[in-house]
Order: sequence, then C-alpha cells, then structure tokens
Amino acid sequence: MNKLGLILGLLNTVAIAAVLGLFAYTKLVYKHAPITEDKERAKLALKANVSALNANEKRVMVQLDPITVNLDPFTGADGKPKIHYASMTIAVEIRSAKDQAKFDAAKPVVMDKIIQGLSKKKFEDLNQVQGRYVFRSQVIDAVNEFLAGPIVTEVYFSEFMLQ
Repeated sequence: MNKLGLILGLLNTVAIAAVLGLFAYTKLVYKHAPITEDKERAKLALKANVSALNANEKRVMVQLDPITVNLDPFTGADGKPKIHYASMTIAVEIRSAKDQAKFDAAKPVVMDKIIQGLSKKKFEDLNQVQGRYVFRSQVIDAVNEFLAGPIVTEVYFSEFMLQ
C-alpha cells in the first residue's frame, strides 16, 4: 500500500507540473503574432493568385456611396444597452478595367454585403487598427466570393467615423 500511495503521489505531482508548465507557456512565453498590414496584404495576394501580368494592368478605383450603420449593441456596466454607429466612405480598387462592368452590375449586392458585415461588428472591434484590417479583409473576401473571382484587390476608407 505504501508503494502504491508513493506512485500515485508522484503521478499527481507530474500531472500538476505539466498543467502548470502548459499554463505558464501559454500565458507568459507564447506571444500571438499581431496583425499587420504587410501580412494581410501578403495573404490577400496569395489568396487572389495575382500574377505578374495582372500586376502590370491598370487598376481602377470605384468610389462607393457613404454608409451609416448601427453597430451591434452591447450592455454597459449600468445594465443599459449602449448603441454605437459607424459612418464611412469606401473606395474599392478593382484588378482591371475589364472587371469594372462586372463590379458595377453587382454594386447593390456589394453594398448590402458591406452593410451586413458592418452591422455585426462591435464598437470595440472597429475602434482598433487590427479590427479595421480584419474588416477590410472580410469585405474583400465577401465581395470576391460573390463575384466568383479575385476582382477586388484593396479597400480604402476615405472617411471612417465611430460614435
């Protein structure tokens, strides 16, 4: 019995040390890589498979209508719902002039996708630079998915206001 108790105590100590080591590593040592503009641009370039030939084509900028959207409300510390809104003007860079007609035909759906995505965001998400980069890449992904091709290469905010 004495040996069994010693073995169980040793196994318990090893298990606790392993859990504490994992906790210390994940909380103190491991640092998640921050989202940067260069990394997001590299991901988008890989995803869109933009070749060197397409890079030489003249890109087209399309200005979209201004958007004002209520953001996802949240409950404050006082228990009352806090309502915020976002107002922005977006310009979209299209891969080539050939694709502009396809984009113009789908512009109402594109605006709807942007509004839907924006209304699901929280104030805290868009109030940070990383959150705006994530939103920008989500807009590009959603529009390119709808258009069935890598037509939109970049999204620019000419106005961006949160309240």
